[in-house]
Amino acid sequence: MTTVAIAMAKLAGIQGAVRSALSEKVGRGGMTIHERSNFDPGQVGQYFDQAAANLATLRTELPNQYEDFVLGGVSPETQMSLKDAAGNTVFHYSRQQMERLARDIAQIIEIQVNSGEVARERKSPRRVFISHGRAKDWYEVQAHIERDLKIETMELAQEVSGSLTIVEKLETRSDDCDSAVIVMSGDDTDEEGKPKVRENVMHEIGFFHGKFGRQRVILLHEEGVSIPTNLAGIVYARYPNGTVQATFHVIDRELKALYNL
Repeated sequence: MTTVAIAMAKLAGIQGAVRSALSEKVGRGGMTIHERSNFDPGQVGQYFDQAAANLATLRTELPNQYEDFVLGGVSPETQMSLKDAAGNTVFHYSRQQMERLARDIAQIIEIQVNSGEVARERKSPRRVFISHGRAKDWYEVQAHIERDLKIETMELAQEVSGSLTIVEKLETRSDDCDSAVIVMSGDDTDEEGKPKVRENVMHEIGFFHGKFGRQRVILLHEEGVSIPTNLAGIVYARYPNGTVQATFHVIDRELKALYNL
């Protein structure tokens, strides 16, 4: 895996963690639960530091694309009423800073997707990575692609792990693929009881977006599950719960065009 691909994978993970923090609700006693307005640097400061470090890597590797890119507000700006043990004023990150960080990371990934520069030489074309949550819809997707389109697929749990962590396994095994089909099912629920996609799937959407490019990622969207605005432009198909086969015509169209079938 190249240095650029690793940086993109890490940024996708940071973006997922920031979104998760932004979705948290807070409340005190009988007070109404509401969105968090400020964030303790001890809990989220590493996201800003890690994003800046990965951006520095991209500036070195791809100066034409990222030399003039600046992250906004990397230091906490919201003054709190409390003091620390030494009597110094405490500053937190504002909600606006967290939202901007998520947008900045989305823009970094978007620049790479639209640049036309290939981060690595693909070793094994004509193999589709299948990404999914807990729902078993992916079994039907994998069987359809292999049986009806005669294209090889890869699904992470079916691959030998050896001594690799899950993230390392994703980074390594995905090098043998050149496109991805991601099943975005509502396996979890938010605090309002609405279906949402699992965090690992959100991470993999950003990861493959940066690694393969928008046109090589097909998103299968279970109806009722929200899609973040930064995913606009990725090919996706809606399907009612339990009927993922309704997306097969989109899969066929996109993969046949991609692989000249």
